[in-house]
Amino acid sequence: MSLIAKIKGVLGLGDNLVLGVDIGLSQIKVCELKKSGSSYKLTGYASVDLPEGAFIDDDIQKPEEISEAFAVALTRISSSIDNYCMGLSGPNTVARRLQLAGGTDEDIENQVSWDAEQYLPFDAEDSIISYHNYGENEGGGVDVLIAAARGDIVDMFKELIDKENKKKVKIVDLSVTAVTNVFEHVLLDKIAKEEASTIFLDIGAQKTHFIIYRAGAIYFAKEINIGGVMITEEVQRQMGVNYEEAENLKIFGDNDGNLPEDIVEIIEDVLESFFAELKKTIDFYISSTSDDSLKNVYVTGGAARTPGILDGIAEALDREVHVFNPFEKISFDKKKFSEEELNDIAFRGVASIGLGMRSGE
Repeated sequence: MSLIAKIKGVLGLGDNLVLGVDIGLSQIKVCELKKSGSSYKLTGYASVDLPEGAFIDDDIQKPEEISEAFAVALTRISSSIDNYCMGLSGPNTVARRLQLAGGTDEDIENQVSWDAEQYLPFDAEDSIISYHNYGENEGGGVDVLIAAARGDIVDMFKELIDKENKKKVKIVDLSVTAVTNVFEHVLLDKIAKEEASTIFLDIGAQKTHFIIYRAGAIYFAKEINIGGVMITEEVQRQMGVNYEEAENLKIFGDNDGNLPEDIVEIIEDVLESFFAELKKTIDFYISSTSDDSLKNVYVTGGAARTPGILDGIAEALDREVHVFNPFEKISFDKKKFSEEELNDIAFRGVASIGLGMRSGE
């Protein structure tokens, strides 16, 4: 970081922009946005594939390769922004909505600390915990969203990014909240008028973020451990091809652009368990909250391009399914991005966009 940038940081000057960094299980995505009022413009984006096995069960297996991939992404995006907002997901993170008794800010903070110990699947004392207060609810208490992550996991991922880089991680966010922020920014005019709850799905490589959004807030969030990689690996195993060939077969079919019957059957078999898990999650939500107003489903994520998945979700959930397009409201530099690049970002880059929307304050 330059001396001028350091002085600006100390004095609270500058635009406080951050680069959004999404370290997925198959790719690293880095996103640069410019903000003007309440509007955002995509000015830079880079994605780099990670080697197979870089992560196994959310554990880092190839740290050197991940750091190298990140360095390549930085070179490609060539940004002057000095700080990062890094996203985390997986079993070492939690996003949970809670109803608290309320009181002063100190009272609420104490209640958050107490409740976090009851709900976190890991030791609260060794975790980083934050929360957002949505305000008073109908019962006279307050609704808050708790976000937490294991401290050692945060440090481990920060080291991957900070290693041999002059820029540093300034904000750590959860991918689930980053994705929701983009959905909310783009769709608020549509869904704010509805009393119904809306379902957001971010279908990634090895997991799916399942989010229920209602009345301006996350009401429910769950990570489902099913994603596009399961299909790719099954195609790879049954068809005797390498990983890249299996991925191309899954998305694009054969040389004529047709999906062979064998591939269709493999996709359908894996998706059947995915659809069953989605339905089970909705049934659990409705039974535990009595909220049966769920209406529209918006879908993003690289695996959302899997043939048949959108029709299958619509049939399984008996609800209308829409492909989410962040560029309905987020503008972009037309000289920098081709239509093909924008389409890829619209599916794979939503989390990184949400991270890049954060302020560095």
